[in-house]
Amino acid sequence: MTGCPASLRRRGFGLFFLPLRCFLSFMVLLGTLAYKLNVPQVLLPFSRESGREPFLLEAQRGCYTWHSTHHDAVTVEPLYENGTLCSQKAVLIAESTQPIRLSSIILAREIVTDYELRCDVKIDVIKRIEIVSRARELYVGDSPLELMVRALDAEGNTFSSLAGMMFEWSIAQDNKSAREELSSKIRILKYSEAEYSPPVYITKMEKEEKQGDMILVSGIRTGTAVVKVQIHEPFYKKVAAALIRLLVLEYIFLIPSHDIYLLVGAYIKYQVAKMVQGRMTEVKFPLEHYTLELQDHRVAFNGSHPKKVALLDDKTAMVTALQLGQTNLVFVHKNVHMRSVSGLPNCTIYVVEPGFLGFTVQPGNRWSLEVGQLYVITVEVFDRSSTKVYISDNLRITHDFPKEYFEEQLTTVNGSYHIVKALKDGAVVINASLTSIIYQNKDIQPIKFLIKHQQEVKIYFPIILTPKFLAFPHHPMGMLYHYKVQVEGGSGNFTWTSSNETVVMVTTKGVVTAGQVRGNSTVLAQDVQNPFRYGEIKIHVLKLNKMELLPFRADVEIGQIIEIPIAMYHVNKETKEAMAFTDCSHLSLDLNMDKQGVFALLKGGIQRPGPMHCSSIYMAAKSLGHTLVTVSVNECEEYLESSATFAAYEPLKALNPVEVALVTWHSVKEMVFEGGPHPWILEPSRFFFELSVEKTEKIGIAQAWLPSKRKQNQYIYRVQCLDLGEQVLTFQIGNHPGVLNPSPAVEVLQIRFICAHPASMSVTPVYKVPAGAQPCPLPQHKKQLIPVSSLRDTVLELAVFDQHRRKFDNFSSLMLEWKSSSETLAHFEDYKSVEMVAKDDGSGQTRLHGHQILKVHQIKGTVLIGVHFVGYSEKKSPKEISNLSISTTVELLLVDDVTIVPENATIYNHPTVKEIFTLVEGSGYFLVNSSEQDVVTIIYMEAESSVELVPLHPGFLALEVYDLCLAFLGPATAHLRVSDIQELELDLIDKVEIGKTVLVTVRVLGSSKRPFQNKYFRNMELKLQLASAIVTLTLMEEQDKYSENYILRAITVGQTTLVAIARDKMGRKYTSAPQHIEVRKLSHPKFVLLPEKMTLIPTNTIVMSEGGPSPNPSFIFSSVIRLWLLLIGGASYREEVGTAVVHGTIQTVNEDTGKVIVFSQDEVQIEVVQLRAVRILAAATRLITATKMPVYVMGVTSTQTPFSFSNANPGLTFHWSMSKRDVLDLVPRHSEVFLQLPVEHNFAMVVHTKAAGRTSIKVTVHCMNSSSGQFEGNLLELSDEVQILVFEKLQLFYPECQPEQILMPINSQLKLHTNREGAAFVSSRVLKCFPNSSVIEEDGEGLLKAGSIAGTAVLEVTSIEPFGVNQTTITGVQVAPVTYLRVSSQPKLYTAQGRILSAFPLGMSLTFTVQFYNSIGEKFYTQNTQLYLALNRDDLLLIGPGNKNYTYMAQAVNRGLTLVRIWDQEHPGMADYIPVAVEHAIEPDTKLTFVGDVICFSTHLVSQHGEPGMWMISADNILQTDIITGVGVARSPGTAMIFHDVPGVVKTYREVVVNASSRLMFNYDLNTYLTNTLNSTVFKLFVTTGRNGVNLKGSCTPNQALAITKVLLPATLMLCHVQFSNTLLDIPASKVFHVYSDFSMEKGVYVCIIKVQPQSEELLQALSVTDTSVYGWATLVSERNKNGMQRILIPFIPAFYINQSELVVSHKQDIGEIRVLGVDRVLEKLEVVSSSPVLAVAGHSHSPLTPGLAIYSVRVVNFTSFQQMASPVFINISCVLTSQSEALVVRAMKDKLDADHCEDSGILKRFSGSYQILLLTFFAVLSSTAFIFLAYNAFLNKIQTVPVVYVPTLGTPQYTHLIHSTFPSLLLGSLNTSSPPPFMSLQPPPAQSRLQHWLWSIRN
Repeated sequence: MTGCPASLRRRGFGLFFLPLRCFLSFMVLLGTLAYKLNVPQVLLPFSRESGREPFLLEAQRGCYTWHSTHHDAVTVEPLYENGTLCSQKAVLIAESTQPIRLSSIILAREIVTDYELRCDVKIDVIKRIEIVSRARELYVGDSPLELMVRALDAEGNTFSSLAGMMFEWSIAQDNKSAREELSSKIRILKYSEAEYSPPVYITKMEKEEKQGDMILVSGIRTGTAVVKVQIHEPFYKKVAAALIRLLVLEYIFLIPSHDIYLLVGAYIKYQVAKMVQGRMTEVKFPLEHYTLELQDHRVAFNGSHPKKVALLDDKTAMVTALQLGQTNLVFVHKNVHMRSVSGLPNCTIYVVEPGFLGFTVQPGNRWSLEVGQLYVITVEVFDRSSTKVYISDNLRITHDFPKEYFEEQLTTVNGSYHIVKALKDGAVVINASLTSIIYQNKDIQPIKFLIKHQQEVKIYFPIILTPKFLAFPHHPMGMLYHYKVQVEGGSGNFTWTSSNETVVMVTTKGVVTAGQVRGNSTVLAQDVQNPFRYGEIKIHVLKLNKMELLPFRADVEIGQIIEIPIAMYHVNKETKEAMAFTDCSHLSLDLNMDKQGVFALLKGGIQRPGPMHCSSIYMAAKSLGHTLVTVSVNECEEYLESSATFAAYEPLKALNPVEVALVTWHSVKEMVFEGGPHPWILEPSRFFFELSVEKTEKIGIAQAWLPSKRKQNQYIYRVQCLDLGEQVLTFQIGNHPGVLNPSPAVEVLQIRFICAHPASMSVTPVYKVPAGAQPCPLPQHKKQLIPVSSLRDTVLELAVFDQHRRKFDNFSSLMLEWKSSSETLAHFEDYKSVEMVAKDDGSGQTRLHGHQILKVHQIKGTVLIGVHFVGYSEKKSPKEISNLSISTTVELLLVDDVTIVPENATIYNHPTVKEIFTLVEGSGYFLVNSSEQDVVTIIYMEAESSVELVPLHPGFLALEVYDLCLAFLGPATAHLRVSDIQELELDLIDKVEIGKTVLVTVRVLGSSKRPFQNKYFRNMELKLQLASAIVTLTLMEEQDKYSENYILRAITVGQTTLVAIARDKMGRKYTSAPQHIEVRKLSHPKFVLLPEKMTLIPTNTIVMSEGGPSPNPSFIFSSVIRLWLLLIGGASYREEVGTAVVHGTIQTVNEDTGKVIVFSQDEVQIEVVQLRAVRILAAATRLITATKMPVYVMGVTSTQTPFSFSNANPGLTFHWSMSKRDVLDLVPRHSEVFLQLPVEHNFAMVVHTKAAGRTSIKVTVHCMNSSSGQFEGNLLELSDEVQILVFEKLQLFYPECQPEQILMPINSQLKLHTNREGAAFVSSRVLKCFPNSSVIEEDGEGLLKAGSIAGTAVLEVTSIEPFGVNQTTITGVQVAPVTYLRVSSQPKLYTAQGRILSAFPLGMSLTFTVQFYNSIGEKFYTQNTQLYLALNRDDLLLIGPGNKNYTYMAQAVNRGLTLVRIWDQEHPGMADYIPVAVEHAIEPDTKLTFVGDVICFSTHLVSQHGEPGMWMISADNILQTDIITGVGVARSPGTAMIFHDVPGVVKTYREVVVNASSRLMFNYDLNTYLTNTLNSTVFKLFVTTGRNGVNLKGSCTPNQALAITKVLLPATLMLCHVQFSNTLLDIPASKVFHVYSDFSMEKGVYVCIIKVQPQSEELLQALSVTDTSVYGWATLVSERNKNGMQRILIPFIPAFYINQSELVVSHKQDIGEIRVLGVDRVLEKLEVVSSSPVLAVAGHSHSPLTPGLAIYSVRVVNFTSFQQMASPVFINISCVLTSQSEALVVRAMKDKLDADHCEDSGILKRFSGSYQILLLTFFAVLSSTAFIFLAYNAFLNKIQTVPVVYVPTLGTPQYTHLIHSTFPSLLLGSLNTSSPPPFMSLQPPPAQSRLQHWLWSIRN
């Protein structure tokens, strides 16, 4: 019964209709229920024995009371279950004691409804019994057969139950069968012996060894048996026993057991099996009890054998079909008595003809399969009646299953059975064919008619329903959940069914509807094409009793929407298992937050389920923080809630870099990240952030500072590149998952970190924009020439890029070198340093830029700033660094501040006047203002960098221009004046010769007598007026700026006047003063310029030749001649498009008036054009093989020749290509002499035809500078293409005997010569062959004359020999016009292997030969063409006619390119152009050669056999040269010519200018210094002459290096010397050092080598405490008288000094002292150690009285051990600075000596203790010494001052063997030289004399 929803009662819905609804539901339900008993009537047997089993009576539904109407006959006893008082069952007990029929009624009353049920019960006597069995046949070994007793009354009614009655079962004798033992066939079993489950009373009776009304029998062996039963109760002895006869058989059957259809020749092998104990067992032949027989053969109407249809093999049970028909295969029992038994297996065999084939597939038998499944495909054969035929193994069926779709895992021999696996989806067709039958004798019988069949198969993917199950909360309100089940796989057409449609409904589209009724259901989606393929899904509708929030991400970025997934569950009360609902979105949810403002609930958000949740709520993160969110649901009296904490954080972003960081090797990039999740408020310890890399060995990462010191929520790392490559750096920040935050947000940001080599750089000036000013627009225009100030220093900014043009973020690891092309214009103070400045370049990413200050010298000009990549600052640079050659240049235009041109101007006041003011210098970006607004109208024209003014009123104003891209120092100002006409002025020569012209100049003056410009004259209507016509006036084209010039030509002798007239804007007339003119007589020659017209492209250069007479020397004017040309020397250089006229004028100056008079003039027209297109000029396009033809580039018109564009600067490059290289070769000019021109000179090529075919020749002309305007439309390239057809020349015979014909041009002559001239009589004649007989004429003596008609003739030449033999030869003569000519050059040039020449060597003699060809490329034998020669310039190449016809001789006299044009005057189109480039062939470049330079000359030129030429020098005293190797030494200033002569090939030269060396440059290793230690390293002082830094030019060969060192000896040019810098030291350095000069081939510089010489002890002791350096001097031998010697200061470290060789100690005096002299830096590095531990050396102490004296104390640790040591003990003294190492022997002294020593020591101590005596002694000695010192020095040298050297005393024995020979000569006083001084003895000297002995003077 469905309960009333609690939610309805709680909400108050339907209060009135609820009882009625419940009542109606109850009544309807009650009416549908049935109250009945299990049986309506019961018949029970009469029995007097006890133990009867009562009969069970059972009612359905309800609780009953039971009552019997006849208690004496039947009693009823109710049964109660589960301890309740409700009874639905009762037992009936027969109580009758009389064997008569009795009856009773049993009433059952339902206690609630009083509904009464009735059962009639009767008791009667059994009259007969029967045995009931389900079968009469038993099988041996099969399951037992159950037999039951059925009892009947007298009327034949069957008793309802015999339970509990005892019966006697037995096996009776069968009269029909043989007499055998009764138990041999069957046996009776108990239920306990079998696996049957009998009723309870049977089990109870069997335990009591009783038999009831049910038994089991089983077969033992085949045969028949009789079972008998009778009632055990004595009352029923008269009732006859019941018998049943059973047949025991073997469970045997045929395999196959059905009827078989065979084809003729096919066979079937039968098997016999029997079932034993539920298992099938095969029976082997022969059979024990049976035989197989074929019976009833019925042959078909057309059978061939009338008797048998098939043949049976008894041994194998194989039946072979013989002919069409049928027969029966039957079992025959061997026992005769059993043959009548039916039921033995048999079948019929039909022999038929094949009809057709068929396919079956299992499982499913549908041809809609599933990918991945195994299928059994069977090929079936049917007869014509559609009956399936048995397929024997000797049938052969072929099949075709596409391997793409099926994998065959098993196939039978006959091809009928296949196990396949479906591999892929799709539709496919399979085929099968029945082909043949193989008989037992191996004969193959093909099928008469081939039977084929094909089947279409569709394969689909498996059907998968998603999701695997669905669960919905029970929602009694009627809210239904709809869910679309997703289906994958299958055919797409499905049948949807639900197992419980009350709970779940499903549509035909797979939409599930559920939720209103609790329960479970299974939804199936069956494929319509194959119902065996289906997918299923379990669906549950359950009660909601648990909910929780599943915060997939509990923290979210601000501005993002977070989804709060809500999971709801049904929890099983018994198993406690929770099942999550799929969709619970219809439940209403309430949400509460403890903090407002952090998140906002999205209104109208859809509550939708997800993969892991059934409902959700959406919130938007508004601000930073966290809040506790509580979600609750109140449904069906269930209140559920769940809470979770959510947080909002700022977005994670990369501040720097934004996406990609690019650094150079070992540079560092500072990465800054900001935002991201905060530490989770409930578990802050799980917060983390990290920056990870892919390969840690390539990148080093360090956090910039501790997190506590960083900016809030900002993370900074320093990332250093350790190896090249690209990696992705991943920055992760978030919290680790925990219990309170299982799915925290982890923000990941990836930055590409690229470490690469630099590929390019860019340099731009830094523009500092003043506040409020407009920004400089220059960086946006990307100009190549950048203006900067020449007056102020400029900061240059360097940016570095990689190969993909990406800018580096940091390149501080690069070593860069800044260079200026002109140090006089600008320079860098530190050209190797750069300041790295962080700067945002507009992309939002901060990158480091290199800043360098460019120092300017206030000089204008163009300077090229270069930045070169030298290497990396780290030592171990990558290997690829050697391949990097990176540099950048920027061309800076050093400009002054902007000025206005003109700065002062007078403007004519007229409304049509428009005055243009040019803005000169500056950056080109300006702001224009005016001081007055009413005087003029101002228009700034930015493109022209000019200002246009239109006058309004007379007045004054200042025009101000501000520069936007240069430092702001104030505006440029121009002062302007607007004025009206004030005066007219005429200027001319008043005397002119008849027929000659003079210049007339007109000027108009304004206010303040300032002249107006002549451009205003048209506004003034200015004109000249003559009084008479004896002269004419012609306006000149060239005018002065402030005047108008006219040419006055004298016509007639006489006099006249001239005036000028003008009008202002108001119409007022102004007239000049009249000028008088007188006409005279004079004449002089004409001046002419050639050529008259030229066509050039912009930037092309050509040199014009000028001609004409010289001035008349008798002329009364002075003969000063000036040629007006565009460039000096007549070079024409054009940059603008248009037409220009170059004037050449001869002028003289009137000495009286100073006026200029023109003698004569001429002009040349120059047309400057842009190339619109180019074309290849090929004289012929159809050529024979093995010929040559020149091709060259022309413009569109015939005037645009190579002269017009081939010498431009920047030049054009010409690139040629061919479509087929096997047809012809396209070689550059001069290739015949092995010259390879650069692409700039390849405007002309030569075609060499090779094989027949058609090919195209293409040329592409590139413009190297698009801004030069050389191509129309600013194109970068032009191209043209022509087709050339090459064909084989006509041949009549084999090639080895080709006839030749003579080719002559029109109107030419040819003298024939034969080899028989003079030996025989030779005659020739032209054969008269019409119509070509008139082509040539022959005079009979071998002179051929060609006429004006082209054609072919036949010439016969006859030789009459004196020995009677006549020889005749016939040859053809062809007369044709000349089509083209070709110029070739000689001689051939040879170079060393692997070397090429791109130009002719300077000084070389050339020969140019001209050859002529007809239209197909055949060369003429003679010619009569008049050739002309032209050069584009005549200053580089001297050329003239050669000694043979059509040859020219040329001499290369200067470097450069000369274009040579050779053409036919009559046919100007027949021409050839060749470029002749001349360059130096001798290397190296000898610019800036100074005295002392060593030059290794080399050239690539060799002879034909590879032998080098000879070297020669013009001035050996200037450049000493080895003529064999070609190496020279510059010994004196001057000019010399170095020649290289390859005999018979070429002779070239190069000029060498040797400059004087003004100064020497010194250099040495800064880590080295000089010392006077004898075994110290040789010191090298490097010296260079000139300003090049090295004195070796060129690459020297080993032979040249040997010649330098053995022959030339450049070291003899250099003199070296050293000197101590301390002038007080009277020791010459030559006694310490040995100096000599050398030349280093490795470094290419001179070397002063300084070696230490052996020194005396005096020198060593004196130098040990000397503080001095050494001057290194050097000079050139040739320059020593001019510049003297130059020097450099070299550091000097003196060696320390000790004057003792041993130290003596005794038992009493066990402490000794070692005294060392040296400077402080040497003493600091001094190491004094003992060689044995018995001696201890204490630290040194300095003497307070003697500077430079260090005292070391040596103490004997164990004197006994010291005395017993066998080997000597040393004190080792060494210093790393001076590389010294000394050893001092320490030995022990006897006791007596030790006592004396102690005594003396005591006296010394007492004496030294009186400091008064010590001081007196010291000053006395000092005074005496000073007096002697002064007197001595005054006597020797009154000028020189000798230093005093203080040497400390020694308290221990010193180097006595050295002191004896050294000290006596140095000591002062009365010391005895024959004995050691007192302080050198074993005892120390007295204290008062100690200082005396250590004070001396040294003089050398």
